[in-house]
Amino acid sequence: MILLYGLSICSSCGRARVIDKSSKSSSCPYCGNTERTDQMVFIFECRDQETAREALGQAAGFEAPTPKEVRDRKKKIEKADPYSTMIYKYEHSSDLDEKMMILAKGLTKIKGTFTIDDVEEIVGEKYAERYVASMLERCYIHEVGYGHYKA
Repeated sequence: MILLYGLSICSSCGRARVIDKSSKSSSCPYCGNTERTDQMVFIFECRDQETAREALGQAAGFEAPTPKEVRDRKKKIEKADPYSTMIYKYEHSSDLDEKMMILAKGLTKIKGTFTIDDVEEIVGEKYAERYVASMLERCYIHEVGYGHYKA
């Protein structure tokens, strides 16, 4: 049986990591320390990387969520308020174009068509008209009726 992966402890920082045993050396992803693979002590060895990752997770105390926990988490996300989710995404985006896309798609999905007043609620009175003008210029939205926009 050929063992290709192993779990080893870094001699410098003491953290566990997965090692490809076919390589001549390995650098620690945490501290950068490089060690020769043939001189390392392995606490676990296996044939596939997935098993090695699971062993690393168990060694670190990580427990994968059960299928029920995954389903419950998905249900919670599906039931999330779309407006507050859009606001959250908008506030946590650092790119202005991305912010405009989030607003254009989000407001269209939630309201069908939206107005400058809807944009004003999110970006403030000072920037609402500029946002709408920029979204129109970039073709993120189009005017479907006087003062009503859609992505």
